[in-house]
Amino acid sequence: MKIGPAVFMASFFRPPRFLLRDRASKRPDPHAVIVVRCYRCGRHSEVSAFAESGSCPHCAGNLRFGDLVIEKGHWGASLVTTGSIHIHQGAKVQANLLLASGNITIDGLVEGMCISGGVTRITTTGELRGGTRAAQLIVDPGALIRGSLFETPSTALGTIDVDAAMRARPGRGPASQIEFRHPERTVPVPEPIIEPKPVAPAGPPRLRVVR
Repeated sequence: MKIGPAVFMASFFRPPRFLLRDRASKRPDPHAVIVVRCYRCGRHSEVSAFAESGSCPHCAGNLRFGDLVIEKGHWGASLVTTGSIHIHQGAKVQANLLLASGNITIDGLVEGMCISGGVTRITTTGELRGGTRAAQLIVDPGALIRGSLFETPSTALGTIDVDAAMRARPGRGPASQIEFRHPERTVPVPEPIIEPKPVAPAGPPRLRVVR
């Protein structure tokens, strides 16, 4: 049986089954957006779900999107993102600043200053050599902490100079400066006590003679 050239070419260029299967799967929406919080000014905005970096429409600052997962180690540049940061067990991170609009989870070793707009959690296998300023701090039993500065709840996200904090050494710079504000105690001033003047008892009416 002979196969014509047209039939042979059609069978030769037929796409494999896995391509047909992938073609039938649902594709992600290219116009999908997510809401992120700027770690420079603290405001929320919508960005593309596939974007890795961009600028804030409010303060025009450069932003990095997405979650950061450190499985082995990191040394040098600061880690900043509008998502969350997760340091796996056995990983070692040495950086001036770890800044996340979301949560920071420490299962390994971190040497640096951590600022989180959500929850900073140091698990049983985690160790922090530095400080943290977060909206909420969770320290599991067995965690090791050798730090100098802890603030919770903190409003550092969106108020500090991120670029200056990334250049500063750990323990210095705007990320490690806290302004302690003692609440002003208002002492109530007692009102003056005005004693009424004694009034003479009213007696019988007197007769007045006018000449």
